[in-house]
Amino acid sequence: MNSPKKKSNRIRPSIKRDKIHPRDFLAYDFRSSCDDCTHFDRTNEVCTLGYNAALHREAEQLRTYCLSGNMALCRFHEID
Repeated sequence: MNSPKKKSNRIRPSIKRDKIHPRDFLAYDFRSSCDDCTHFDRTNEVCTLGYNAALHREAEQLRTYCLSGNMALCRFHEID
C-alpha cells in the first residue's frame, strides 16, 4: 500500500521585503533604517524591541535595494 508523500514546508525568509520603485527611491527621503529609529540603541547597536538590527541598518538596506529593488522595512519603525 502506497502512502501519499507529505509535502515539506518551504523555507521562507523571515523578513518581508517591499518593492520600491526606483523613481520613488530617488524622489523621497526614505528613513527606513535602524539608524533613524527611536527603538535603536546606538551605544550597543541593537534594537530595544529585540529584533535583529543587522538586516535593517542603512548600509545593508542600500546594498539590498541596489541588488534587488526591495527593502526590508520594519513595521515598528519610529522616527525621532
